[in-house]
Amino acid sequence: MDLKKKITYALIVLSVLSILAVSLFKDRQKDSVTISRAMMGTIVQVTIMEGPEDNSDRAAETAFTEIQRLEGLLSAYKTDSDVARISKNAGESVRVSPDTIEVLKTAVLVAELSGGAFDPTVGVLGKAWGYSGEKGVVPLREEIGKLLPLVDYREIEVEEAASKARLKRKGMYLNLGGVAKGYIVNKAVEALKREGVERGIIHAGGDMVVFQKGEKEPFSIGIQHPREKRLLGKVRVYNGAVATSGDYERFFEINGKRYHHILNPKTGLPAEGTRSATIIAKDPTLADALSTAVFVMGPEKGMELIERLPDVEGVIVDSSGSVTKSSGFRGEIY
Repeated sequence: MDLKKKITYALIVLSVLSILAVSLFKDRQKDSVTISRAMMGTIVQVTIMEGPEDNSDRAAETAFTEIQRLEGLLSAYKTDSDVARISKNAGESVRVSPDTIEVLKTAVLVAELSGGAFDPTVGVLGKAWGYSGEKGVVPLREEIGKLLPLVDYREIEVEEAASKARLKRKGMYLNLGGVAKGYIVNKAVEALKREGVERGIIHAGGDMVVFQKGEKEPFSIGIQHPREKRLLGKVRVYNGAVATSGDYERFFEINGKRYHHILNPKTGLPAEGTRSATIIAKDPTLADALSTAVFVMGPEKGMELIERLPDVEGVIVDSSGSVTKSSGFRGEIY
């Protein structure tokens, strides 16, 4: 590994360590309580703004418990998860939880809507790349070529009534990382509501869900600039999700070329043409998957998909830094 790559990785490692150093943090302000914890490979922040005054700690703990439960089902990195068992037993049906069935249904739906730009079977390619680029090497074209036939969302079979799922061909590998986080955060919000929380936010990496009751002003949510340490703009959301996929989240560089973790299922290479894609939608699971799909599709086709879908808006930054927003976008671009 050359010096430039070593420096890039050193900076990434330092950033990760600084985040993990605050893996359990509580911030009490006048009108809200924020509790943070390291989960799902990121920092999850639960902010409670309105609810029983003596219940914020218990409510947050209920949300974290739900996140932990679902991560145990949906993570490809946990050997006993539903997702790992489906991959391990590729070719055979595996009994899984209703939660896993729901996530798989949304994953397949978005794969169909995007023409395969989003594909949860891309996990077999992720293994070759080291998932997030931690190997610091680019796989040989021959290796990628051998794996591409194993990437096909149409080979996922979901038996909802029997609560079973399978990958039809051996060697296929399932990874729901591009959709599960949205589902998990949504379920954590439901847990907060059951505890009496009426207004709050859950933020987990590139996924955020806001919720509230009554006639209040919408939340103003910042959109990260993909190259600079500032906001690109902000969007107003009353109830719903904001999900962003970007080439700045996990990457490495070789000879000035950036290799990021969002792979194009058709080429096996990092998707080109987009720096970031932000989706605003009522359904957090859909928003999560769509942000990846739109990123891979590119600015033109991605925006066409956004405009076709009800209750979905978006902002796309292309490879040159130009910004496009959907016709119903409510907010500002700076």
